[in-house]
Formats: sequence, structure tokens, C-alpha cells
Amino acid sequence: MVTSLQSYQGQAKTLAQAPVPQADVERKEQMGKAWDAYEGKFADPLETGKGEINKNVKPNKIAPIVDKGVSFLFGQDLKIEIQDTEFIEELWGDDDEKMTLLAKIAINGGFTGQPFLKLIPAQGDMDAPRIVNLDPRIVRIVSDPEDCDLHLAYVIEYPKTSDMEKRQIIARVDPNSDLSITGDYDLEDTWTITNYVKKGSATYWSQVGEVEEWPYPFAPIFTCQNLPNPNEAWGKPDSTEAIIQMNKVINFILSNMDTILYFHGHPKTWGKGFKASQMSTAVDETIVIEAPDGTLQNLEMHSDLASSRNFAKDMSNHMEQESRVPAIALGDQEAMPKGNISGVAIQLLFQPILEKTTQKQRLYGKLIREITRAALVVSGKLAVTAWKKYKVKIHWQDLLPNDDQAAAAVALIYKQLGVSTSTILQRLGFDPDEEAKKNADEDAKKMVAYSRGQGMPPMQPAPLGQGPMPGQPQQQGGMRQP
Repeated sequence: MVTSLQSYQGQAKTLAQAPVPQADVERKEQMGKAWDAYEGKFADPLETGKGEINKNVKPNKIAPIVDKGVSFLFGQDLKIEIQDTEFIEELWGDDDEKMTLLAKIAINGGFTGQPFLKLIPAQGDMDAPRIVNLDPRIVRIVSDPEDCDLHLAYVIEYPKTSDMEKRQIIARVDPNSDLSITGDYDLEDTWTITNYVKKGSATYWSQVGEVEEWPYPFAPIFTCQNLPNPNEAWGKPDSTEAIIQMNKVINFILSNMDTILYFHGHPKTWGKGFKASQMSTAVDETIVIEAPDGTLQNLEMHSDLASSRNFAKDMSNHMEQESRVPAIALGDQEAMPKGNISGVAIQLLFQPILEKTTQKQRLYGKLIREITRAALVVSGKLAVTAWKKYKVKIHWQDLLPNDDQAAAAVALIYKQLGVSTSTILQRLGFDPDEEAKKNADEDAKKMVAYSRGQGMPPMQPAPLGQGPMPGQPQQQGGMRQP
């Protein structure tokens, strides 16, 4: 363990000069293949000769898997709630900026297995730090050999520009040498940031500038696993190597089918027992053969390639099972059930992606809460001692659309069973505090208007699931006079 900044500098130099571990080299190569697959950059399954029509068919089935996972994870809107509402908007931006950033974060996690965020302290007129979505392909994790979840350092290797390579080492300083006991909860720990460059054909990394101290127990880098992966620092991606290979198999099958149809999809006329000069075409396009044994026929396909189509379908089914994204979630019309089906049946149809999304919500939710708390600390709005315990609420949207009429009927039953109005509103997708504030604002406006002789006084809602109180006049919408 590093026990001082001085000893850290020696550790950083060792880490900077060390070759990239083979596991990280292989991981980076796989991430590059996954990104190419996400962008639909598949190699042609069949060779195309010079001057030939390219008959390769390469549907991209990886991007829909990753993108659908992002849509289920964050929905149309994700509300991040803390006491300082203005700070949240400054940190994450407005709804459009926030949801776009979250989508980019989850896409990075989907194809690499691990998203990375960097927190940049506020500069100049900025009211909040800046969140930077890092390319996971340039980041390496150095973890404790005995605890893969305990990160000791992050190495950022920026893409080579002209004749220069850049490497940044962000490492933990553990003054008490008790990291294996305290883990990430040790408030005495700090981090340091050191930059290195390597020019031209040099083999030695040279330090640039002074070591920058990051005086917080958390690193300026925040990360989480995309999906749980025990015994590994990196999480599991949505686009695994097996899924990508199955996509390539589908491309090969469809390309073969396209080639067969190109050559044999239309009849070919053939004949025997006559010479070309013995065949003529009449004015009415009747073909005449002047040979007693002459034969003229059409060569046609007697197969609809059902076996090939079934094999491609089997591969698609295997991709759905491996990715846990069922065809119905991707809008496959054949997978859509006919007629009215129960909510339980819908849950079963979507169960794989629902279970997968729940796992992601726990991982990405922790990431969002941690970087939000850290931003408050870096901005001086939160004491570092309260860093781990500060409440950051995340309001996830329902994973499946609801039948509003049925949901309202169920809400009335819940109320009769004694469930609180706050809980019921949350299940219906409403924010109880926000709804209470809106009702109070509306009542205040109505009271002002009533005091001026305009309109009726505000009405108070009857308890959910009940009519007017005894002795009260009947009001529309279950409302009663105050």
C-alpha cells in the first residue's frame, strides 16, 4: 500500500513505465470489435470479385440490443432528486442534456462492460463541476489483487497524436495502510494525478508537470459494472463475443440466401435435341423447334430455402436468450401476442429484460448517486464526512407501460386496504411531493380569485377511494368543500 505522497511518486513511475498487461490488451481488442459491431461494421461473409455485384447481407442486430437496454434502463426521463434542485440542473443539465448524457454513458457500458465518468471541478463562472463521459477503451483499472472491487489506480491512455503519446495516472494514497480493512470508506485517503508523455520512438515515459493532489477520499474517476461480473473488476457487456459471433453467422446465412436467389430466383430456359438454328420465335412470341426430339423447359427452384431461414431464426432466438432482450421488446410483429392478454402474461414475456434492467438500475444508480455526492463535496456544498450518507433519490420510470384505467382501479383497491396515498401516487408514476405542491399552488390561486368575488373556493379532495364525507354536498370528481 502507498503510505505517503513521496512513496506514491515512486509507485506512479513504476506504473507509468510498466507494459500494458496482456489481459488489458485483449480486452481493448475485444472492445474495438464490439464497437465495430455496434456500428454495423461487419466484414463481408462472402468475397466479391471485381466487377461483381456485392451480394452480402449484413443486418446489425447488436445495436438494437444495446440501444433497447439503454431505453429500458433510463426510460424517457429520469429524475435525480437532492435538496439543492438548482445544483442538480447545473450538474446534469436540463432534461434533454441529462438524458442524452445518460444514454451515452449506458451505450459505453453496453458495448464495453464498464462506463467511466470523470469529474472536472468548476472553473470560472461554472456553478457546478463538469461530468465527462470517457471512452472506456482508453481507461485501465488497477485493482487490489485480493479484492477486484477495490480500485487502486486508473490509467488513462489517450490516443496517439502525431508523434506523441499521453498517459495519465490517477492513484490512491493510503496514509494509514488500512485500505484492505476500510475499503472506499476511509476518509483519510486521497488521490494524486500525474501526467506522462512519450515522444517519437522513445520507450521511456517522461513526467509532465507536478503531481496534482486530489484531496478527497473518492477518485475523480467514477465507474460501475454494466452487468454484475464476479471476480473481475470489469463488468459484463451487452454485446458479448458470443452474441457478435451469432450476428456474423446470421450475416453469412442471409448472404448465402441472397446469392442463391440472385442466381436461381428466376427461371432459366434450357433445351436439348436441337440446334440453335432449328429454334425460332413466331410473331406472336410462340417458340418453334424444328426437330422431332427437341425439348425446351424451364429450370426453376423447388425450394423456398426454409431450412436456411429456420437456421437464421434459430440464431436470432439464441441471440435473444444470450442478450436477455426478447424479440417482443424489439418490436418483432411475429412475437406480438394477439388479442387482450393479462398483465402477468406481459410480465412473463418481458421477464428477461426486466430482470436484466433491474440489475443495471442498481449498478448505474449507485454510479449516479456517487458522482452527484462527489460533485457536491468538490463544490463545497457538502462536507466530506457526509459524503457516503447524503441522500440522492433516483426516480426510475415503470419498465412497462400501464393501462391507466386499470391502474386507477387498482389504486382504489390499495387505498381501501390501507396503503398510503403517497405510495399509491408513486406506483402510478407521480411524485407525491410535487403533486402536493401543485395542489397547494392551485388552491392558493383559487382562494385569491374567490376573495375577489371570482369563482368558487378551492375544494379539498375526498380521501382516495371514498365519496363525500357525511353531511357534505355531492361534488364532481369526489371533491368536497373545505
